[in-house]
Amino acid sequence: MAREGQNVEQRFGNAEAFDGGLLFQGYFSGPLHIHHETRAKHHVAQRIIPFPRNEDVVDRNIFAALDRLLLPSPDYQSAALWGLGGSGKTQIALDYAYRRSHDPACSVFWVHADNETTFTQDYKVIAKRLGLAGSLDGSELLTAVRERIEADPCWLLILDNADNLAAFGVGRTKSGAGEKHSLYDFVPRGPAGTVLWTSRDKRIGGSLVGARRAINVSSMTEGEARILLETVLGKGIDEESHDAMALLAELEWLPLAVSQAAAYMRRTSTPIGEYLSRLRRRMKRWEVLRETEFDRHRRRYVSNNVLQTWDISIEHIRQENQIACDILHSLAFVDNQNIPFALIAKAADMMGRPTRKEEATSASSACSKDQDENQDNNDNVLAATVLLQDFSFLRLRTSGERYQAYEMHKLVQEATQYSLSQEDRRKDETHFSEVALRTLTDLFPESRREVWGECEKYLGHAQRAAEWARLCEGEVEAAALLARVSDYLHDLGRWREKEPVDESAYEYRKKVLGERHPNTIRSMASLATTYHAQGRYDEAEKTSVEVLALRRDVLGEKHPDTIRSMALLAVTYHAQERYDEDEKISVEVLALWRDVLGDKHPDTIWSMASLATTYHAQGRYDEAEKIKVEVLALRRDVLGEKHPDTIRSMANLAATYHAQGRYDEVEKIYAEVLALRRDVLGEKHPDTIRSMANLAATYHAQGGYDEADRLANR
Repeated sequence: MAREGQNVEQRFGNAEAFDGGLLFQGYFSGPLHIHHETRAKHHVAQRIIPFPRNEDVVDRNIFAALDRLLLPSPDYQSAALWGLGGSGKTQIALDYAYRRSHDPACSVFWVHADNETTFTQDYKVIAKRLGLAGSLDGSELLTAVRERIEADPCWLLILDNADNLAAFGVGRTKSGAGEKHSLYDFVPRGPAGTVLWTSRDKRIGGSLVGARRAINVSSMTEGEARILLETVLGKGIDEESHDAMALLAELEWLPLAVSQAAAYMRRTSTPIGEYLSRLRRRMKRWEVLRETEFDRHRRRYVSNNVLQTWDISIEHIRQENQIACDILHSLAFVDNQNIPFALIAKAADMMGRPTRKEEATSASSACSKDQDENQDNNDNVLAATVLLQDFSFLRLRTSGERYQAYEMHKLVQEATQYSLSQEDRRKDETHFSEVALRTLTDLFPESRREVWGECEKYLGHAQRAAEWARLCEGEVEAAALLARVSDYLHDLGRWREKEPVDESAYEYRKKVLGERHPNTIRSMASLATTYHAQGRYDEAEKTSVEVLALRRDVLGEKHPDTIRSMALLAVTYHAQERYDEDEKISVEVLALWRDVLGDKHPDTIWSMASLATTYHAQGRYDEAEKIKVEVLALRRDVLGEKHPDTIRSMANLAATYHAQGRYDEVEKIYAEVLALRRDVLGEKHPDTIRSMANLAATYHAQGGYDEADRLANR
């Protein structure tokens, strides 16, 4: 269920921000820095490169061109490698990263820039390596990493697979207040630094880098491709030179295609001439899909020859190991990066279960498996995964995850999707897209703090599997999965990532269930919550009004979801400083909760606290004080002295005393709040730090400057 029914005090900013925000912002300014780390006297270069060095990389003309563009300089510089998937952009960038690593003073960082999720995940890895505060998240974390890299005396950042240029602001039109940041805002641009992009989109030149700083990585030269073929084969090709040159021409000298063909021939001991003959027998001249606007979900930008090359390898895998072939097709519908082995194993297991339609027409249920059978299945899946690695369809990640994870080249994935989309493969497309969706439905847990690591592990995969739901008529199941993803992103405050998830869930439910279905309305309410959290109050208000009207009509005035919608609208009015409208609704909400739930229910108590906050904002401090005292007593009784909501109520009461000029009482309560938060939340929790700031501000207001400075400098 979406998080709209959770404690709105926590969700829409601490009540202390409503009641006592000025304490933190206006009355006190001191060296209270949350995420600026102290620099070491002696710089230690950091290296985060997710792949081992390719010792067999073929020297290409592009290496020298890149070196000429990125000459040693004390100034910031950038460049981009763009071209067709499989042309070798990542390998060139990888070689450049390792060559720059020869400089002992140069830090090197690698970020997968496919989308916001992968970008954020890799920035988190960098943040951890750099020792930045673990409490940071969202924009604060991205900004902190950018600033820390910029402060380095020498650094290189690789932004790999930046194919979705819109995520970096390219082609966007400004929409005024509430506009989301682009990821480009978080790309470092400090002195003595270098940013190297890779992308399949030519438009990166002239947008994210200068037009003359973008290098087209096309196919290899004939000589380069020959060296690559010999390297992967592990032998010379003089005796088969004629066939080899014909094969390279047939493959259009594309590095990934050459590597695939050579790996197949080496493993199966197939002569080059025989491989070429088989390739030509299967040749169907497909017209190359013309590129218009980039869309990573379209089945475009795929070299026909590469597709045919992979068809041969896939057919060999199918004959050798059907599980491996099925795994490959299932992985076409998840994220191509950071694929946990557990996901692969679950997908393999899911392929043996009945489909939704089979379940609907059969009363039988799947038998549980004993431990020995599970171990056998695991061994079979591992063998299948090794086979896929042998053919370079999967690559083991080496970036230090605590779990075994793989990557699948994006072009391999798109080629697999393209193959399944053909008219005679539609049933397979339906089957494997459903396997992916059901796999992630099983793996992605309900959001709770203790399973957040699992949620993060499967986040990108769940979103990607849901994108393909239309292929298997799985929109309702996908919407339920996205609702869980939304809950997780909500709990972490990652609102920009949450918004498109909410939108997709809403569209799926509206299409299949209709606009008036409770689950559809719930997705609308979740979207309103997201708008509010981003400060987009006009959109939040508009959506909340629609949700409230629908719930009143469908569920009735006293349904808990209806009352929650009223509460959300009141909070939005509060944020817009429309306190009279806020007060009117808050009074109604409190009366309804008392009628439906009773005086001591947490939602009723929250409504009292919300109304007190409104009175405080209106300057009605005596009325605010009266209710806040009652709220504090109730929370102590119902939740206990150390519950975060009880501690928050103490802080809120202190804020009202502060507004009344009762500084001695303020000081006493804030000291208690700080002690409790240190005990319950720890020294570095944001609420603890906020309490330190509030107490310091109170000392400052009373003229206790030394005490204020001492507390701020702790």
